Amino acid sequence: MPRRLASLSALVLLACGACSSPSPDAMRTEVQQVVRAYVDANNKADVTAMMEMMSRAPGVSSVNDGSITRGWDAIRTANDAVVGKVSGYNMAFGSIDVLPVGATTALVVAPVTITVTAGERSSQESGAMTLVLEKSDKSWKIIHEHYSSQPEAQGD
Repeated sequence: MPRRLASLSALVLLACGACSSPSPDAMRTEVQQVVRAYVDANNKADVTAMMEMMSRAPGVSSVNDGSITRGWDAIRTANDAVVGKVSGYNMAFGSIDVLPVGATTALVVAPVTITVTAGERSSQESGAMTLVLEKSDKSWKIIHEHYSSQPEAQGD
């Protein structure tokens, strides 16, 4: 009986090892892939793909230059009203920093540059984006996003 108990305990430990949380490096890689996919969907004006990466949890939120939107449906409506309405729109992230916050949550901080090109004219806006992602059902979902732009430098 003790041998069976020891064997059973060893099997449980092996099985639980597969259930353990990913290493910080693995989490960082997974989250960065989601963030890159989110930016790609944004640049392609694919609101459906963007919203598939957003959590449907009641507390999901989006903040854009001081404007707060709460709830998946409201965020979808806001994105439908804006995304794809400007041709020549491109969002580019700088370094994507990922900070694990527990085993299933991560904070992302990244500088962002938005370029809008219309014909021969082009304008750029610099800012920062933070995202909070949560892993559920084996996929990462955005539960909060925040974008803020830097004020334009005033000439002397």
